[in-house]
Amino acid sequence: MFALLSVLTFAGCGVTRLQTARTVPAGHTRATVAVGIIHNDVRDFVAKNVAAAPLDIMIRHGATERMDWGVRTFMGTGALVDVKWNALAPASKTALALSAGLGGAVVDAIGHVPLSITFSHEVLPWFTPYAALGYGTYFIFGYDGSRDPNAHYAARTWTGDGLLSVHVGVELARASGRALMLEYAYARPGVDDPGDFFKFASNHFVAIGFQSAGGGRRPDTDDVSPSD
Repeated sequence: MFALLSVLTFAGCGVTRLQTARTVPAGHTRATVAVGIIHNDVRDFVAKNVAAAPLDIMIRHGATERMDWGVRTFMGTGALVDVKWNALAPASKTALALSAGLGGAVVDAIGHVPLSITFSHEVLPWFTPYAALGYGTYFIFGYDGSRDPNAHYAARTWTGDGLLSVHVGVELARASGRALMLEYAYARPGVDDPGDFFKFASNHFVAIGFQSAGGGRRPDTDDVSPSD
């Protein structure tokens, strides 16, 4: 069985959140570009090559006052689409959001179903910390061809391979909504499908992102932060 130690280091791994629980205002679009460093048993927090610093590109659009949807790069050769719903009022300083998505990538023929819950609170108009708990299921098909026809292997259970992830971060925002995002995430293997020839390792992520305006900050926010 192969250990999936490096697949998360492809561009746009899709593990980091890089967003608060607040949704993009209805009718507005926001873009985020981020880069991160990964550490696991075989890779330190050192960008020794391009693959060690995955690039994330995400675009989100506000559908209603409490719901938005987004698309982001995933594993370098795919895309991840998700919907996020904020359970609290848009004008509240506190936000609590649920999100679910569906993604896939050509490399290693990966399918992905992520679920997450995110909490954030606006401490100051320009400073919003956030935390998230997520579980992602990965269906990996690209290594079936490496089987030895004379050997016996475990059958697929079709549970997929699961990653439980915990995220903490901060959004440092301007009045326009432009923001600097800083995040740390830890992903730990959950369910493992023994028939797909892959096994996840635990991974640590540190990411920095830059977010475009896209409708400004929370409604009724007093503007005491730097303006553009």
